[in-house]
Amino acid sequence: MATTTCGYEAIYSGKLLLFYVNREGLPLSERCNERMWTFCMEQYPKNVLEIKTVRDRITDYPKITYIDPPYHLATNTRLTVQEKLQQIQTYIQRLEYNYTGMQFFDINTKRPISGLMDSARHMMTEALPIKCLEAFLIAVYLTTGITGLERFNISFKTRFNSITYRHIVLGIRYNQTYGALGLSRRTDLAYKPLDGKYDRLSALIDDYLRAYKNYGHTVLRIKIGLPIVHDLKSFLTINWKAIVILPNKTDKIDYERELDKIVRIWRQMNMYLPYRTTIPPASLVQPTSTVITTASLPNRLQSISIRQNREISSNCRPTVINKIPITTNNTHTTAKDQSIAYAIRV
Repeated sequence: MATTTCGYEAIYSGKLLLFYVNREGLPLSERCNERMWTFCMEQYPKNVLEIKTVRDRITDYPKITYIDPPYHLATNTRLTVQEKLQQIQTYIQRLEYNYTGMQFFDINTKRPISGLMDSARHMMTEALPIKCLEAFLIAVYLTTGITGLERFNISFKTRFNSITYRHIVLGIRYNQTYGALGLSRRTDLAYKPLDGKYDRLSALIDDYLRAYKNYGHTVLRIKIGLPIVHDLKSFLTINWKAIVILPNKTDKIDYERELDKIVRIWRQMNMYLPYRTTIPPASLVQPTSTVITTASLPNRLQSISIRQNREISSNCRPTVINKIPITTNNTHTTAKDQSIAYAIRV
């Protein structure tokens, strides 16, 4: 992405303009606001008069009802995990999809989890329409602290009429059942409930592939990341690309088998970083950034657990740091403190 001096940046797919990203923050500057309305009318030429009427309206605005974010839903012991996820998805849908063509929030996916969660909190405070990436971050924020829930990104790259599109959802796993949270123009490309329908990760992926096929999209690539730690203040970054699937170049039976294999490997390597009341030293180590493709998955655990970038100089070897284990003083800890896990540090 090139830098911009006009307050917004155009995002292209080839030569086609997809949308703009606001780089100046909120409230929108005059030039960002004018560009948003102009581009909206360019996108929907049949509704130009209606759009101008809304834009030029000065008085008699309809009353706006701001949605209260379910901040403490994760620690609510009266609800089941399925009920919590349903309420989170309902909240995301009530924010509504952003059809204006101007992305209101500037998101840098290379930021650590703490920075991305600050952005998610800002999105919920502003309560503006969002798209799939904003919905993903909000879902990560609100699901942090749900005991036993494992979260990971599922990213899609597709092509339709020579135009490349990208989409992302938050994959979830609980009690050997898979699902997803997210937002899309199409309902079957977003939310997948934990209703027992997807007992394998490959079954969840296949459902998205069928939905894309129904809309005439060719799925070029699927990226699945590592499980995301349950810590809003973590300085780790999200591993967005741990597995790469090329559906057009990989047989269905093969990538389903490899997906099941990598799930077992993750479990053996303890990469899920489960939700605990104390932070184990192992959770403070950032996962490897090795990209595993379905065409070249190793058969042994050791071959991927210690694989490193060969371009790193021998003088840059990681040093061993003696970490002091975190303990709890039983004489000064109340029952209330013990019931709140480390992940809920807002």
